[in-house]
Amino acid sequence: MLPRRNSNRICLGSDRYRYIVAETVDSDEDVVALTVTVQSENANGSLLRVIGLTTTRVPAMESKFYMGRTVTHSIRPQHVANLTSRVQEIGWCPRESGSPFVLEVANSDVFGFDS
Repeated sequence: MLPRRNSNRICLGSDRYRYIVAETVDSDEDVVALTVTVQSENANGSLLRVIGLTTTRVPAMESKFYMGRTVTHSIRPQHVANLTSRVQEIGWCPRESGSPFVLEVANSDVFGFDS
């Protein structure tokens, strides 16, 4: 089960999910790979792992937050809700245990444009 700490919650109808967005810095330090992990809160079922998303860091001079931690495009709850609904249509069963369901997407699939 995804931990309550450091995870976010979304509700789709009566179903509740927790999700975590992990960042991995590629060899080019401006490019950040995003991985979204989603799991049902109602059942300890299989994970959904969304890969293939990338973004870039906001230049330190333009960021009002901790230097180097702000990205230009972030995953919002709406993005996770859309992905969760869409992937259930293609075979992810959030209530059944098993290996993680991996979905590879492009930035255009989530953000509406390539970055």
